[in-house]
Amino acid sequence: MMKHLLCSTLVLLATFLSKAQTTNSIIDSALTEKPLQSSVISETNTISSFNGVPHSNFLKKNGQYLLPAAMFGYGVLASTNSALKSFDLKIRSEVLAQPNRNINRKIEDVLQYVPVYSVFALNAVGLKGENKFIDRLALYAVSNTIMSQTVVKMKKSIGKLRPDGSNRRSFPSGHTATAFSAAEFMRLEYKDASPIYGIAAYTVAAATGALRIYHNNHWFSDVIAGAGIGILSTDLTYFVYPKVKNFITRQIGFKPKNLHVGPTYQSGTAGLAIVYNPK
Repeated sequence: MMKHLLCSTLVLLATFLSKAQTTNSIIDSALTEKPLQSSVISETNTISSFNGVPHSNFLKKNGQYLLPAAMFGYGVLASTNSALKSFDLKIRSEVLAQPNRNINRKIEDVLQYVPVYSVFALNAVGLKGENKFIDRLALYAVSNTIMSQTVVKMKKSIGKLRPDGSNRRSFPSGHTATAFSAAEFMRLEYKDASPIYGIAAYTVAAATGALRIYHNNHWFSDVIAGAGIGILSTDLTYFVYPKVKNFITRQIGFKPKNLHVGPTYQSGTAGLAIVYNPK
């Protein structure tokens, strides 16, 4: 029973969350579909506006944030909702009932970083991502900082007891937040190359979350909330970073296109090459 439950959870998370990458394209497709009659256009425009703000524009601009926000909301709600608490307890009881459960090997400690390692590894073998190396490095550093600080502060302020009773740092799951932040990072960098990269990254992230439950370190709701925080941290960083970068560029006259940064390896020594041509 436990194997079935964990497999179902893993498949559900991987399938459900990998669909995040197609959210905007679905919205775009639905919103750009041409109505058959002009009267329908007029009627739709009237209905879809509230206080002068078109609902279509809101969905188009913010659709990608809805799923992770809902996931985080689920985790928060589970702290007070009796039905969701019961679901957490049910999953935990299934975990503990698993015979010969191996809790010594915490492979999720490494698994959580696989997506981010993969991004830089793919770039190293010649598969270009959405951004240059220096921008990619900055994007991950910022998103990881937002994610980790959010998780740390929430763990400290909420003080939720872990299912194994070891401490009161259960909510939200830091491993899961790290894994999903990295998965969204990989999806956004290689979404134009192939959707397979995003799906693979989200599957690894889902496995990380499932293992945290299996090892009795987190409640199901902790994992769902951690995933939402991770995705939101990366999405917000990708939204804000270009604006901040453009502002700094205008203020100091820095030309990013003239900056070239990349990893180097020569005579057994690894390093980082930085070249900037001001002209």
